[in-house]
Amino acid sequence: MALLGLSTCLRSCHPIAGPSRIAARYIPRKRIIMTVISRRSIATLSQKEVNDLIPTLDQLGLEEGDDVTVAVSGGVDSATSLRILCELPLNLDVIFMRNWDPLLSESSSSSPSSQYALSYQSSNTKSGCQWEKDWHDVQSITRSIGIPRDKVKLVDLSKEYWSRVFEPSINVWENGRTPNPDVDCNREIKFGALMEHLPKHRRHFLATGHYGHVEHSSAISKLMRAEDHTKDQTYYLSQMNEQQLSRTILPLGRLTKSTVRQLATYWNLPNAKKEESMGVCFIGERGKFGDFISQYTSPPKSQGHIVTLTGEMLGHHKGLWYYTIGQRAKIADQLKPLYIAKKGLGEHKNDILVVPGNDHPMLQCTSVATDRFHWIHGDYPSDLIEKDYDGKINVQVRHRMDPVPARVTPTDSNGGVIIDFPDPLPGVAPGQVAAIWYGDWCLGSGVIRNSKCLSDEQ
Repeated sequence: MALLGLSTCLRSCHPIAGPSRIAARYIPRKRIIMTVISRRSIATLSQKEVNDLIPTLDQLGLEEGDDVTVAVSGGVDSATSLRILCELPLNLDVIFMRNWDPLLSESSSSSPSSQYALSYQSSNTKSGCQWEKDWHDVQSITRSIGIPRDKVKLVDLSKEYWSRVFEPSINVWENGRTPNPDVDCNREIKFGALMEHLPKHRRHFLATGHYGHVEHSSAISKLMRAEDHTKDQTYYLSQMNEQQLSRTILPLGRLTKSTVRQLATYWNLPNAKKEESMGVCFIGERGKFGDFISQYTSPPKSQGHIVTLTGEMLGHHKGLWYYTIGQRAKIADQLKPLYIAKKGLGEHKNDILVVPGNDHPMLQCTSVATDRFHWIHGDYPSDLIEKDYDGKINVQVRHRMDPVPARVTPTDSNGGVIIDFPDPLPGVAPGQVAAIWYGDWCLGSGVIRNSKCLSDEQ
């Protein structure tokens, strides 16, 4: 009954012309009160709490009547973002991205590129690449909210994802480094190719379910950390540019994951209890990720060995992409756990060096050097970095880590930076991304070219 009332409310509002607009400008709050009363027994939030959680137009940098395209993936975060925006006087439409097709990319009969032999068959039934199921979920979500079918669109970006994200990542894996496809995907696909499908006028925005916040109130659009630092995703957004940010809305920036779940339950979204997807962006979880990547790489020219500092050979490996620096090496009959310290060594640049213990000096990184650094606002912010008297500069070299203080020095040769850490960081992998913040303001990021460890200094 509650869903029926909400859907009826949406359809009964007067229509607004325009190809990017849904029938309802917003959902009147008085109708939601009726919904809550009928579901009081299962709701965990009060009406006042919900009202307090809804961001204002000003907080999002929006104006009444703005056009917003909401990218909905089928997950609870993007669905809740959509439902939040339905509370505001905006003109909404919905877009779903199909970026990975397992039937195309994981079949030996066809592929986007003849360069690779694609025959991997995933045994993981929970793989996030089942785009048909996600598309069905998106349709179910929008139908439950009452968004007209003609305002919900599917766009196929699988070729763009392949050429701009996946294929370059394969080259990085083959060369012994560890890429971050999620960072590349946000720059090239979600806020790149997808934005190209949006109308170009200034007041048309793209909204997603990322945990972060874009501050539009100043002369520039700033990427800010989410209120919930444990879910903050600005690391993955750190290679966006200011133009992309100026058209981006992140409704979940001031919410925690648990609150998002509560809101989804409160509004009776059909995916309120859907499990969170993991794994590589748009590819999903893989039971044997190394085997999956092997289907797209060139066979090693020689057998790779696993060796110790003394030169002892402990075994062989099937490819450098199976291992990441800092990862524990599963080798039988060892007195102490061994960890990957270096890759791409030996005569054929195909050997892996392991060291005993994760606290070994070869794993304790004291500094990293990046390739050309991407500053979100274009130029090196010398006024912030060189006058950091309050110690606000902090750095992450992977998503799931606490930010750490660091000293940043630009290099003149290639536009990169050198980042020195007062306290060594364990297991830093070249190919990953080093991102820099000034307090909660993300300044940008760069790909790690190499690192120095305590053993190098000794």
